[in-house]
Amino acid sequence: MESEDPSWEDLQVLLAAVANGSLSGAAHALDLGQSTASRRLARLERRLGAPLLDRTPDGIRPTDLAERLIPHAELIAEHMDHIHRVVTGEHGDVSGRVRLALPDGLASTWLAPRLGSLLEAHPKLELDLLMGTAVVDLVRREADLALRFVAPNHPELLVRRLARLPLRAFVAPSLADVPVRALRFIQLLDPAAAYPETQWIQRHAPKAPTLRVSNWNALFALVRAGLGAAVLTPLIAEPAGLVPVPAVPKVGFRDLLLVYHPALRAVPRIAAVRDWLGATHGARRSSHGRSTEERTSRSSLRCGTTGR
Repeated sequence: MESEDPSWEDLQVLLAAVANGSLSGAAHALDLGQSTASRRLARLERRLGAPLLDRTPDGIRPTDLAERLIPHAELIAEHMDHIHRVVTGEHGDVSGRVRLALPDGLASTWLAPRLGSLLEAHPKLELDLLMGTAVVDLVRREADLALRFVAPNHPELLVRRLARLPLRAFVAPSLADVPVRALRFIQLLDPAAAYPETQWIQRHAPKAPTLRVSNWNALFALVRAGLGAAVLTPLIAEPAGLVPVPAVPKVGFRDLLLVYHPALRAVPRIAAVRDWLGATHGARRSSHGRSTEERTSRSSLRCGTTGR
């Protein structure tokens, strides 16, 4: 291993190779010859004492070391961009793209009606909303920020608990007077019965017929159509026009978590979205839960299942 620290021009080649899927793509993106890009990557690997890219039939793939290195290299890229903005007089505005992963139901019922205030405050900000039930890998930079009801298991990630949200059984208004024992339950697919919602249904309505779906929006549509009940938090049930089922046993809670990599903590566009999410939920926390400060995912968070 060479003792000299990695250089920014070598790190640029790594970032560009991963972003473009090949060294030739990196060379083109950086306006370099391919032999120059190869030499810079080889120099970086020598200085680190380990390979950074695996060659596969589907293209290059970052090694574990590269995956740990990339978020920090991206932070250097952010700082270099800010230096350029300061030198050219373009500093001061939050701009650029932020990828926010979140459950589809949370996006449609809670985020969408509030998002205008963020975009109005930062008109140069661009957002990619990655919606679904799959847990994105923040270490591999599949997203910059994630809103989750599931605690991460990767020790590097930072977690900010925005709220501890109560869970209740909800129905469409047309079923408000139907006793719980006569209701069908609609739930997300959960073969391992890992979710507290599934566990509550199995415990308190084991004979109830069920409809199982793969995403939140389908679940909301079925409940709103009067086809059954679902165990939800008021944060997303109330905006969907659902009402609680009276006189049912206590369900429990879900933690609403904001998760991100520490290497991105000081990036202005990431910080702007992160702080807006905290402040936006803070306006409702008296009725739906309590906000807490960030911690690493090594800390204990009672959320049922875990993910990266």
